[in-house]
Amino acid sequence: MADFDGAGKAFLAWLQRSGAELSPKIKLEDLRHAQAGRGVVATQDIAEHELLFRIPRSAILSVENSILSKEIPAATFETLGPWLSLILVMLYEYLNGEASNWATYFSVLPAEFDTLMYWSEDELAELQASAVVNKIGRDSANEMFLEQLIPVVKEFAPIFFADDERAPQKAEEMRDERNLALMHRMGSLIMAYAFDVEPSVLKKDVDEEGYASEDEDEALPKGMVPLADMLNADGDRNNACLFYEASSLDMKALKPIRAGEEIFNDYGPLPRSDLLRRYGYITDNYAQYDVAEVSMDLVTDLATTAGIYSESRIEYLDEQEVVDTGYDLTVSDPFTLQESLSPELVVLLETLLLPEEDFERLKKKGKLPKPEKMTSKGGALLHRLIQTRLAQYNTSLDDDVRNSPDVPGVGGPGSKERRFAMAKAVRIGEKRLLKQVEEALAEKFAREGVAIKRRREVDEEGDVEMGGTEKKQRA
Repeated sequence: MADFDGAGKAFLAWLQRSGAELSPKIKLEDLRHAQAGRGVVATQDIAEHELLFRIPRSAILSVENSILSKEIPAATFETLGPWLSLILVMLYEYLNGEASNWATYFSVLPAEFDTLMYWSEDELAELQASAVVNKIGRDSANEMFLEQLIPVVKEFAPIFFADDERAPQKAEEMRDERNLALMHRMGSLIMAYAFDVEPSVLKKDVDEEGYASEDEDEALPKGMVPLADMLNADGDRNNACLFYEASSLDMKALKPIRAGEEIFNDYGPLPRSDLLRRYGYITDNYAQYDVAEVSMDLVTDLATTAGIYSESRIEYLDEQEVVDTGYDLTVSDPFTLQESLSPELVVLLETLLLPEEDFERLKKKGKLPKPEKMTSKGGALLHRLIQTRLAQYNTSLDDDVRNSPDVPGVGGPGSKERRFAMAKAVRIGEKRLLKQVEEALAEKFAREGVAIKRRREVDEEGDVEMGGTEKKQRA
């Protein structure tokens, strides 16, 4: 506790030396008893729009603020991109130890994580057919470290290791498991804590007529914003927001905050599966953002079995930006098919079902079926697709709900028991959504006089088989 508190106090003192302004109405609090690490709490009543703290841009741990950016060509960072560039800079600053301006900041950042990157195979298996399993990316991250990051470290080894005579050897040692784990730690810190930092001055390309172009897809530079990243997040109780000013980043109250209340930021509409993947925890407040993904592979398999798969139609749909690796079904409240179904998925199925002459007519006009006008055949095929998707999970929704523990009361951080409980909560949310869609489709077309049967496999003894096919890899 002393080290924890001491590190927190040293961090706040460093922040103030760095030019940060902190409201006397807030404090950094030890929330480990609530399994929330550190958090920020109001000590007095705070008014709406009141400044909570102001972090100068110079205190942000970013490529721009690191000495390394002055020693390595800008083109190198551009090649690496925002993500790997910040990992490179964080490695450099971390390995510099006390010589780094951010050494005190590193001391309050976690060294261990509950994110999916660090789960064992049996723990990940509890997620069953959740698409999030294919989004963890540990192997692809290793590949990027080995093929893109480490070559840069080796190329600039004397700079990276501050003219250490062992610099070449140290650069080669970056391939060791211990250093790869350090890279994963930096990547996990960025995923859980970093912000997309809007530049103080926007850089825009100006054409011959003097018009400035804005590329909405251009990735913003990432940065670690001290203290701002220590606010816990809550989808319902979000009461603060970070504002980007010319010389600082200001955290302000979005609503009145009473003394004793925790100050919450918001991650945005993230499903609980992504909360678990990125931050290592879940909360029921984010159940409203849950999604269930239907992969393109599954659509392809079903369409092939049904004899309606057409490569030429898929190519046309791809040109129309309809084809994707997966399609999200989303929670809606109150639930409606129109709000929950992916329009692109409906268009995809309806296009595959079109008679040839109807498809050619639409293609000539550069048009697509309207997603709000789902046909009975399209609904039946979608219903079968949802049933097949549900069958990919190893257990039924009823079994999961019947044996589901309350996550906040289970185990400690990093415990297998807690990870199992969080995984079960994620898959329950996905199954509930799929079940809602399945039942709504059956009801919709029953009203329209179209029979949609529940397809269940029956074994030799007459029992209904609830299992299904194994989850396929995402494209």
